[in-house]
Amino acid sequence: MYAVETQNLVKQYGKTFALKGLDFTVDPEEIMVLLGPNGSGKTTLLMTLATVLKPTSGTAKVMGVDVVKSPTKVRQILGISFQDARGFWRHKPAEILEFHAAMCGIKKSDRKVIIEQVLKELELWDARNKLFMTLSGGQTKRLEVAKILVQKPKFAIFDEPSSQVDLRGKRTIWEKILQLREGGSTLLVATNEVREAEYLADRVTILDQGKSIICDTVQNLKDKIAGGDIVELELEPGENSAEIEKDLVKIPGTAKLTPMDGNKYKAYVSIAEAWVPKMTSLCYERKIRVSSVRVTEPSLDDVFLSFTGKKLETNENA
Repeated sequence: MYAVETQNLVKQYGKTFALKGLDFTVDPEEIMVLLGPNGSGKTTLLMTLATVLKPTSGTAKVMGVDVVKSPTKVRQILGISFQDARGFWRHKPAEILEFHAAMCGIKKSDRKVIIEQVLKELELWDARNKLFMTLSGGQTKRLEVAKILVQKPKFAIFDEPSSQVDLRGKRTIWEKILQLREGGSTLLVATNEVREAEYLADRVTILDQGKSIICDTVQNLKDKIAGGDIVELELEPGENSAEIEKDLVKIPGTAKLTPMDGNKYKAYVSIAEAWVPKMTSLCYERKIRVSSVRVTEPSLDDVFLSFTGKKLETNENA
């Protein structure tokens, strides 16, 4: 059974389709990252799975439970960290987490220890008695994530979990998300931050205009870009130097070879880890020494551009 499954899921606002017949699955105990720009349908999908929105048509299930037929049961399974932090402006972080823990059925005797630990881990302990309205954007975002860490649900949704948070705070949040997965939770993370996606994802689903374009591991997505890897190569001069350029082009996986100054080349190849050994064997056969090799793999920005024809807009601030 999938942890999450949608079939032909549609969400329509007037004449606008936020989701267009989306078929989507998440395996148990994996971190699925939704990657896409604003307007791609990420948040609409999350809100539908969280029973905040009702689909126009199609089905969506969380742990086998239909979000339309049994919304209360779904809410008992999941926890959600919203994109915009939620809290009454005169409440304090410790009070907000105490209320959240009570609503999630955590024993009163356990709450104090759990809340103190989470506040300290997210560097909110010194701000525990400040009014919500006085917290910084980064602090309110940490507090929103803290709710999930206190709850430890079977299925957790994070909508841009580290936006407005500094790099140190991002790393902390990412590590805590990974720990949730290690503890048996299934996680769905929506983001448009490439570093966040690469750090967290077991698999990535690219959404664009309400549709799933492709879903795979980060490495497999990168490997699917023809000529996506760049190999910068420097050779020592030899008797067969004049012919080596023609030979390099013939290596399977070579998309383009660009001569640089001297005996330097820039090769655009598919799956560099397979191309480089073939190149070194070729140079050995031709008695040409390889002075240096530098490999650069494509980023998820490149992946998104390759599959959608668009650049991914990001909100990275650290």
